[in-house]
Amino acid sequence: MPKQTDKNLGLFFKKARNEQKLTYEELAEMSEMSSRYLKEIENGGRIPSFPKIRKLVRALNVSPEPLFYPDNHTDSLDYKRLLVYLSKCNDEQVTAILAIVEAYLRTYRTPADYEN
Repeated sequence: MPKQTDKNLGLFFKKARNEQKLTYEELAEMSEMSSRYLKEIENGGRIPSFPKIRKLVRALNVSPEPLFYPDNHTDSLDYKRLLVYLSKCNDEQVTAILAIVEAYLRTYRTPADYEN
């Protein structure tokens, strides 16, 4: 009996495949999976194992971040600017920035938090 999944996982891979104008057969060859199995993933009928997700991510050359953090705003200009700044930092600077962000997130409260 196939494992069930939500549609988001399948839609993620379908969108990436379509954007690259790949057929099921082409992606199947690149990811070492059958085209039938890929169709089942895309249609939300199968949950691929983590190694298979990794193969698909690599074959499609996409970031897996949206799969694990779907609410991130990776398309926002601020996010992209932050990535550019981080890419210019050395290891010591990245460690310091990480500590600041972690401290901020531990203490950050939304306006809704104050209502309770």
